[in-house]
Amino acid sequence: MLKVKKLFKTYNLNSSFFEKQKKFVALNNISFELKENEVLSIVGESGSGKTTLAKIICRLIPFDSGTIEINGKNILDYTKAEFSKTVQMIFQNPYSSFNPKLTIGYSLLEAVDKNIKNKKDIIMEKLQLVDINDDIFKKYPHQFSGGQRQRLAIARALLREPKILFADEPFSSLDVINQNLVLEIFNKIKKNKKTNLIFITHDIPAALKISDKILALKAGNLV
Repeated sequence: MLKVKKLFKTYNLNSSFFEKQKKFVALNNISFELKENEVLSIVGESGSGKTTLAKIICRLIPFDSGTIEINGKNILDYTKAEFSKTVQMIFQNPYSSFNPKLTIGYSLLEAVDKNIKNKKDIIMEKLQLVDINDDIFKKYPHQFSGGQRQRLAIARALLREPKILFADEPFSSLDVINQNLVLEIFNKIKKNKKTNLIFITHDIPAALKISDKILALKAGNLV
């Protein structure tokens, strides 16, 4: 499903008149594979490179060298439309996930493939999966709690029917009750076997509960 081979990423640090520009190695020779229907957690302390790795695989930032393949195809060879159906990412902050000026219904409809006719049925299916009632279409993001927004963000990402779903610290901004709700949703997705899950998390107990494989990074190295 996913093959990462000899991946390197460096950042240029700020330089001054008195100092030459230095490079910070964010990822150093990272290689791993994810098989079909596996759940992977990427763990590590702050600055270990886990979010950088996720953003690179999601094509949000470039990398220096190495190869990344999904289903045997280099991620750089996917068109933007193809890639949006292949990889989706749920970001850490549920409060910035939705445009505050748009209704939730409009945001969800925008995520559905234009060629699909029964769009509302598809949306209803995903809302049911994340345990959200169907009377939310005319409401705005500020009318929902953080936990509800996170579940809506999961539903919106799933509307693209991605092969891989990244979740960047999905539990960190939620209370214990909502953490358990979101974890149960991911367990449902895992059982459906339609989408591979990859978590970026500090939460080792949650990672142990749901993951088939855990990848640990430290200072840009796979340990």
